[in-house]
Amino acid sequence: MEVAKVEKQNTHSYPVTASRLYPWLVILDCKQGQRQIFFDVSKNHYQTKNIPEMCNKLIYACSHGWLVLVDPDPDPDSMDCYLWNPISLERAQLPSLESIDYQGCILSSSPSDPECHILFFNRLENSLLVCQKGDLEFNKQVGIFAEDVELWNFAMVGKTIYCLTLGNTLYTAEFVGRTVQFTRIIMEKLPRPSPLDLPKFDAFIVESCGELFLVHMMFFGFRMEEVYGFFVFRMDFEEKRWVKVKSIGDRTIFLSQHNGTGCMYSLATDLGIKTNSIYFTMNGQRLLYVFDLESLCISKSLPCSTVSRDLEQYWVMI
Repeated sequence: MEVAKVEKQNTHSYPVTASRLYPWLVILDCKQGQRQIFFDVSKNHYQTKNIPEMCNKLIYACSHGWLVLVDPDPDPDSMDCYLWNPISLERAQLPSLESIDYQGCILSSSPSDPECHILFFNRLENSLLVCQKGDLEFNKQVGIFAEDVELWNFAMVGKTIYCLTLGNTLYTAEFVGRTVQFTRIIMEKLPRPSPLDLPKFDAFIVESCGELFLVHMMFFGFRMEEVYGFFVFRMDFEEKRWVKVKSIGDRTIFLSQHNGTGCMYSLATDLGIKTNSIYFTMNGQRLLYVFDLESLCISKSLPCSTVSRDLEQYWVMI
């Protein structure tokens, strides 16, 4: 198993501002909340940072170069929440988040856009919170779907928000004032992604070059916690169906099981990152895994040996 090298420590500093074609793997050690580990998957080394705005914070989203940061302490029923740009260092306060259960978050556009909406999803009670920069409170919607379905994942393609339910039903979201209306996309039913002896899977939807992809992470083992492999589907918007793909070419998918999000980029092979592959992290594990879509093999590495197992890992593009 490969172990990452340590780059020169640079505490009390901000991330590298040079333009990047791929995301950082940001590791937050819950036992040492003052520091952040920035792991470079291309160079296989990490930097230790101590960024005041990120200390003891949870990363709810990364979009358009901005982070949505939430402080779960001291009151989990009224958590400090704000937008922060690690390049310009601009910060924009958001209303307090009422519950730790609102973990899914997406931005409709760049926060510099006056029409930008920030959405927080609560998968447990099928509700959402909506606000814009400058709002003092969220607008809450309960029972966001007419049908009895459970929201699972979401992604932006262009200016359209797509929402995936637990049953693989796809919806679009449209803003009407400060509320959100959901429209179901009538499409072919997706076949079960795994054989009967592999009954558990996680689903992610990710955007790439204007296309929408569905990724199924399949599990096996006594506790169903070991990853068996992945299936990848591309949305055919004309036929309104998911098309299974065996290769994603020069693209690479990055997934985080912690917050159920992912991203996908077209990359040059000389960057040192495996294309036609899926980089992923698992809850409560320090390892970074890579699934090769051609060989169907999984490799693993240790990004940082100094963090505890009480950690959270995020893919952050800045």
